[in-house]
Amino acid sequence: MDTVAQAIRTLIENSGLTGINPIEMAIQIIATLLLIVVVKKFFWDKVTAFLESRREIVDSELTEAAAQKEEAQALKDDAEESYQKAKEDARKIIEDAKSQADDNKSQIIKEAKSEAEHMKKSAKEDLEKEIELARNKLKEEIVDVAMVLSQKAIEKKISKETYDRLIDEAIEEINKE
Repeated sequence: MDTVAQAIRTLIENSGLTGINPIEMAIQIIATLLLIVVVKKFFWDKVTAFLESRREIVDSELTEAAAQKEEAQALKDDAEESYQKAKEDARKIIEDAKSQADDNKSQIIKEAKSEAEHMKKSAKEDLEKEIELARNKLKEEIVDVAMVLSQKAIEKKISKETYDRLIDEAIEEINKE
């Protein structure tokens, strides 16, 4: 023990540390060594057992976390696959709907053209009938005017000016009807 104290004194003198009591330092070293021995004797097994159990818990949690990560990845892959399938199904449905809409559009246009042709033909026939009716009515009115004029001309011996005035009156009378 004297050699240890001598070595400590030499170390202190060479290091330039002054104001440190070598006896106190020796006591501190001995206390530290004693503390290590007591901890080793009474607590070391408990501490190492605690650390070992903690390591096992951490290892099991890491293993469990890895398994959960693999399971989550599998679920993610399944979800991604389902999403892609749903996306493809939706695209197909949209394409089918567009195709059906185009077919319906073509059919509607065809029917509308046919209906328009039918209406045009019907309108043309109606117009021809109306023209024929108008012609017949005009003929009747002309005959009526001629009769009225003839009656008035017979009733009166009229001049050219009176005859023109009577024609104008007859036309006005027909327009009123």
